[in-house]
Amino acid sequence: MPHPSISNYFISLNEAKSLSQSIKIPIEEEEVNIENSYNRILSKDVYSLVNDPPFDNSSMDGYAVIFSDTISATQENPIELEIIDFISAGHPPIKKLTSGSAAKIMTGAPIPEGADSIIMIEKTKEVDGKVLLYCPSFPNYIRLKGENLTKNELILSKGTFLTPHNIGLLATSGHSKISVIKKLKISIISTGDELIPPGLEIKKGQIYESNSYVLEGLIKEIGHIPIRKKAIPDSIEKLRIELNNAALESDLIITSGGVSMGDLDIVRKLMETEGEILFWRIKIKPGSPPLFGLWGETPLFGLPGNPVSSSVVFQMLINPWLKYITNSKGPKEKIIKAKLTEEIKNKKDFLVFPRVLVENNEEGLIAYTKTHQGSGNLRSLTTHNGIAIIYPHIKYEINSQIDVLLL
Repeated sequence: MPHPSISNYFISLNEAKSLSQSIKIPIEEEEVNIENSYNRILSKDVYSLVNDPPFDNSSMDGYAVIFSDTISATQENPIELEIIDFISAGHPPIKKLTSGSAAKIMTGAPIPEGADSIIMIEKTKEVDGKVLLYCPSFPNYIRLKGENLTKNELILSKGTFLTPHNIGLLATSGHSKISVIKKLKISIISTGDELIPPGLEIKKGQIYESNSYVLEGLIKEIGHIPIRKKAIPDSIEKLRIELNNAALESDLIITSGGVSMGDLDIVRKLMETEGEILFWRIKIKPGSPPLFGLWGETPLFGLPGNPVSSSVVFQMLINPWLKYITNSKGPKEKIIKAKLTEEIKNKKDFLVFPRVLVENNEEGLIAYTKTHQGSGNLRSLTTHNGIAIIYPHIKYEINSQIDVLLL
């Protein structure tokens, strides 16, 4: 049922997160080849199928030797050993080493029986089937069996967001297929009579629609499928049709624009009368008037139309919701400390998110604003590399330490 009474007050960002996370949707899983698993979320714990390395092997091109044979080797008085074998990567040793012998060995090749150290080729000279050693050998140049991974060891836990290095680890441990969370389909609907697609000739009173492109990219970054719709005019009837269609083909709906107090804020009006609103308006700046609720059984986030507000609300509210319902541990936010080089005003009871440029100088990391902070200034998200988190109870002066979410 609609909850129009909730429109009479603001709630905190934490309250908004809690309310939104009370709404769950079915989460499915599927098996994919690892080459198709970039930016996916593991649905099960993964264990190594092998030891890595699977055998002791050389970390250098050089000679496998017995360490005690090499202790006294110097540049002036080299040690001479007989070369009895040549071992390359992918081929097993043929002969066992005994005192006075050596095996020429390539990087990654198995260590022959009897050898306990490696001397790099640069510290030797080969002459007539023998090798001269000009320094002692190095036991630590042997990569030991299982020193990276042991068979049946937990290597990646459920909820891991798969990066290129994670996928390399899956391959190293013997996995060609993996179980992941099925990608969510997320419809994006921008509203407003003034919006036209980029590429068309612009007329007085019109602006190019950009929010859906930003949201599309943010959704792709966290591994889901955006369904970017053509912007619709300020029409309750057209919005109703678009929401009904989106509910049939997507797991989540994100709208942009139409959530404030104006006569043409059609998303808020339609959700109040025909949807179910869990909250409307949050104590954040920019982005204070978002709403969250259900259109039928499909969750809907209504974002402000100003591009900075839309992006900030996605980062601070929708991203955490998507991670929560999919049990995703990534991509991880990068929050750092930096020193302010200017004063920034806070706002009573509100979290404020100014865009800042973070740089490193002789005093460490510093942060400052470079362009004006208007919520319609999308450029402020490209000329800055972070969003400062300004808390209401702290006075921020020059040289104050602030938290910055890196973009």
